Amino acid sequence: MHKTKYRKGDFLKLGYYEELPELDINEGLEDMKIYKNAVLVDVRTPEEYAEGHVPGAINLEAALCGRKNRAYVESVLPDKTAHVCMYCYSGARSGMAAAFLRQMGYDRAENIGGYEGYEGPVEK
Repeated sequence: MHKTKYRKGDFLKLGYYEELPELDINEGLEDMKIYKNAVLVDVRTPEEYAEGHVPGAINLEAALCGRKNRAYVESVLPDKTAHVCMYCYSGARSGMAAAFLRQMGYDRAENIGGYEGYEGPVEK
């Protein structure tokens, strides 16, 4: 069997990322206002969170959003029916964390983008 070797950047050339949506955290936060049962989750590290975060966000580090930490995740997010809106710095970690949470039964977990584009007030 022949294995193709890829170099850094090949996936962009092949168009694998062309279909990824551009997420705007500001739009995600606006959309969040229509949800009756919403939780805002910052999945950055506790150190990043302490430097500044969106007001009202709780911190659940992305590295802890897996099956091996199920009890911890469920203690932080006890309502699996809640609309869980997640962000990180760029949107990458929050995308992975949202996917992990969906696998754990949080059907309304979604990535709303990256803090780097946030334009509102900051809480420390």
